[in-house]
Amino acid sequence: MDRRQEILTLIKTLGISINQLAGQLGLRTNTLNYLLHDSSALDDELYAQIKDILDNYQYELRLFNNEEEEETPDLFDEDEQHQFIGERIRLFARRKFGTLKKLAKAMDISPQQLQQYISGKREPGSRILMKFLKLGCDLNWLLGGRESNESYRIQKLEARIKELTKELEEISKKINNLLGDQRR
Repeated sequence: MDRRQEILTLIKTLGISINQLAGQLGLRTNTLNYLLHDSSALDDELYAQIKDILDNYQYELRLFNNEEEEETPDLFDEDEQHQFIGERIRLFARRKFGTLKKLAKAMDISPQQLQQYISGKREPGSRILMKFLKLGCDLNWLLGGRESNESYRIQKLEARIKELTKELEEISKKINNLLGDQRR
């Protein structure tokens, strides 16, 4: 199977639309169709971009499928609702900060207070919800379990910013080392 057939098979298997893929690539749908069906060669860079999008889509699909497999919380059962909010707080902490302790620090609250929200012993009020919002948490998802596409895009962009920041720091260190060597 060549690369073009691999891409077309993945698109069909995942059920992703050509329009959606074209939009993520910044291409017109007709252009992408031409490149995938009629063009003589599939560019290495385009192939890598498409594979990256499809791999992320597979991860996103698994992530949200796992969440959908969980039972939907009963909106009228407060104890059950608090439990699901706690699980989503834990997931948000893991996605964005890595640990609950880092999330608590970013929210300027104690880890014990955060743990009370996670365990359902306390209900997050407007002040705490505003802190979650300022940290980039989708409140619709936090309170209701449904995540918007914008929220996912923001998370991807934030992850990319972190990667680029690390790369920039490495480049700055190398430049400083080179400048230090020239001064000697």
